[in-house]
Amino acid sequence: MPYTFPQNCLSAILFGIAALFCGHNVFAAETPAKSLFKQCPITQDVPSTFALCATAECWTLDNVAYCKCDVKNEQSISLPFHFKANGDDQDICDLLEAGLDNGFTVSTYATPRQLEADYDPAKESMGPPLAIYTCRNNDTAPAGYSAQCDGGLCFTSTQGKTFPGLGSIGANEIVCSCPAIPSPKTGFQIAGPWICAPGDKNVNGQCCDKVFHDKFCQVQSISRTGTKIYVGAPPGVGTILSKLLDGKAPTLNHCAFR
Repeated sequence: MPYTFPQNCLSAILFGIAALFCGHNVFAAETPAKSLFKQCPITQDVPSTFALCATAECWTLDNVAYCKCDVKNEQSISLPFHFKANGDDQDICDLLEAGLDNGFTVSTYATPRQLEADYDPAKESMGPPLAIYTCRNNDTAPAGYSAQCDGGLCFTSTQGKTFPGLGSIGANEIVCSCPAIPSPKTGFQIAGPWICAPGDKNVNGQCCDKVFHDKFCQVQSISRTGTKIYVGAPPGVGTILSKLLDGKAPTLNHCAFR
């Protein structure tokens, strides 16, 4: 059965977009925010390895996106994903910890440095600068598919190997499986190339790649195996998560076209 994006408030929360779809201000009070999202690790004396997929490109097979993500070791944030194991209540933090000795990790979120206006590619050596591209829905060019990776499972057996459509997977990279979903009504945002230096003023769109925008904002079908898409999120969700995790909203490079 084809996947359809959830329209009700409860389902929207499951996609981490309660603030946008349910009229809930996650910054208004500490307790509501904590009930929606979970930071891992809870304490700093435990390992905190996770997969960061926010800037990842993906290869699709049977409506599933396989995404080339970065392996990080810092604090991250996610929906809590409550579950029971051996009769105990557990959540995303327990799942991340369980993966350390069992060959897997989970995709959660931290602010990608390549998107930030003060990123220094020469010193930080994390690749070229990137920008947030906003993919809008309109009558002439409706937004298409992206991958939704929060909670995606990733297996360490893919590290240092090659993967169809994604090529070489570095020692600090990992392949994560994520659902490929059609655009919500609000559109979505993906990470793409930033042609200027980080933080430069984007005069007349000169820092942005319109070919990239038009190609990956408007993927209308994933029925063909090997379709390339990017990890996306509804507009503003990354900023919400960054503020909850870091205590402030980051200054990011942005690209938007009419």
